[in-house]
Amino acid sequence: MRQNKKPSKKTTAAAGSIRGKSPGRGEGNPRDFTRGLKDALPIIFGYFSASIAFGLLARNSSLSLWETQSFSLFTFTGAAQFMALNLINSGVSGPQIVLAYGLLNLRYTLMSAAVAKKVDFTRFFQRPLLAFGVTDENFAVTTANKGQVSPAYQGAVEIGPWIGWNLGTLCGWLFGSILPASLSAAMVASLYALFMALLLPDLKKGMPWILTAASAAGVNTLLELFSPLGSGWSFVIAMMSGTILGMFLIPATVGTASDEVEA
Repeated sequence: MRQNKKPSKKTTAAAGSIRGKSPGRGEGNPRDFTRGLKDALPIIFGYFSASIAFGLLARNSSLSLWETQSFSLFTFTGAAQFMALNLINSGVSGPQIVLAYGLLNLRYTLMSAAVAKKVDFTRFFQRPLLAFGVTDENFAVTTANKGQVSPAYQGAVEIGPWIGWNLGTLCGWLFGSILPASLSAAMVASLYALFMALLLPDLKKGMPWILTAASAAGVNTLLELFSPLGSGWSFVIAMMSGTILGMFLIPATVGTASDEVEA
């Protein structure tokens, strides 16, 4: 009578690689982490340069080094941080800024849900930790992979850009102390350039996107001119009205990220 032999660790590892998963119950290995950093390099350099402008603008907005750095350390939301600076400079109250900040970042809820299906989690604490670092750019990198990715890969794709963003923030705030006042003040223009860079690709998609953006801008302008609500509530109402109109005007896209995850 033959006895069933327990498969060796080497055999288990080989079988795991054949199935397309890394050994170790999906936790990944140093190669996964290195590959994640390599895939995230363009994001790291892009975030570093963009966050230098954020650090400069934050210093010009009279935020201390600790306040500026905490902004990037604990929120890490890119464009929303620039928006918050603009609202701070406009004298908007704290609750209004928090509300506008939350509305602008609602998309991360859907992105994190898609990433949760994409990553081969093995421990509960990995989910909240990796949910924190999801951004538009590293979301695109993760969902571009075929099949699932390991937590090590996803961690590298997130922590690299996070470090780049925070180093750029620090450098921008420190450089602000040695730059001429006129040049530092001119950096304010980078805020509007950033928003235009985010908006123009969508406007090129067609009239539904143009009408959606124009309606939000029109509502905000009218409220600013004729309403006593103030900049904060005007921005929030304009954002909500543009979102609702966009739901009806903009056609649903085929082949969303969630579809890719299920594939």
